[in-house]
Amino acid sequence: MPISINHPIKMLTEQEFHDLDYQIMKLAFETHNQMGRFYNEKIYQNKLVELCRRDGINIASEVEIKLSHSSFRKSLFIDLLIESGSIYELKASKAIDASHRVQTMGYLFLSGTQHGKIINFRPPSVEHEFISTSLTQAERRAFSIIDKGRNEKSVAAKRLKSITIDLLNDWGAFLDTDFYKEAIGYLYDTRASVMQPVEIKSGSTFLGKQKLALLSPKETFCISSIRNGTSTYQTHLHRFLKHTTLKQLHWINIDNLKIQFQTLSNQNYSD
Repeated sequence: MPISINHPIKMLTEQEFHDLDYQIMKLAFETHNQMGRFYNEKIYQNKLVELCRRDGINIASEVEIKLSHSSFRKSLFIDLLIESGSIYELKASKAIDASHRVQTMGYLFLSGTQHGKIINFRPPSVEHEFISTSLTQAERRAFSIIDKGRNEKSVAAKRLKSITIDLLNDWGAFLDTDFYKEAIGYLYDTRASVMQPVEIKSGSTFLGKQKLALLSPKETFCISSIRNGTSTYQTHLHRFLKHTTLKQLHWINIDNLKIQFQTLSNQNYSD
């Protein structure tokens, strides 16, 4: 199984989720009132588990999701799975940010649940935010490919496309792009890391080295999930590429269910 979870899952209706959430938030505020705002996430997690069990609420912590593809393996851990159908991610941060939303949404996608919430205990008053989706795992696999701008002659580009499509068929779209990047790097060459230092120059001035994911000595790749502003993103990729000694950058952009493969060439490259 490309996606597996070590706990039974049941679907909650939106009303069932909100009824449950009313109880959970009472306990979250009780936790905050008792413990204050300066502990780490694990402390708040353990306290909320204690209170849920006290009140007879079915709760599991650190629920493992296993992602696999070919020989690649990765484990993710849901903070709290409540009544087998509602995911809660706990934070002790200055504020809830985009990375927290992406993480929680990813857990909904991978577990097949539809309702979740982020609770942040660091602010003076508990911060909380609903996360929900109606997308099924089957719908996340119904993607389309756009590769008009891809270098058809590059062996690296062809292999990159093949690995990416196989991954998306197994895992579906909409996940954190770091998951795809990590898996592609591993599957591209399991014998060594694709992350290698590359010289960065401004004209003839050496500025230092930066590790990049190399598909060949002169080709790198990147993955993004840009929905608006792709032309600006592309402009900055070109700016980045021209200060390296690389020949090409193979760009994968995952825009919902549209998967675009494009090759950018370094105009300053010389053999």
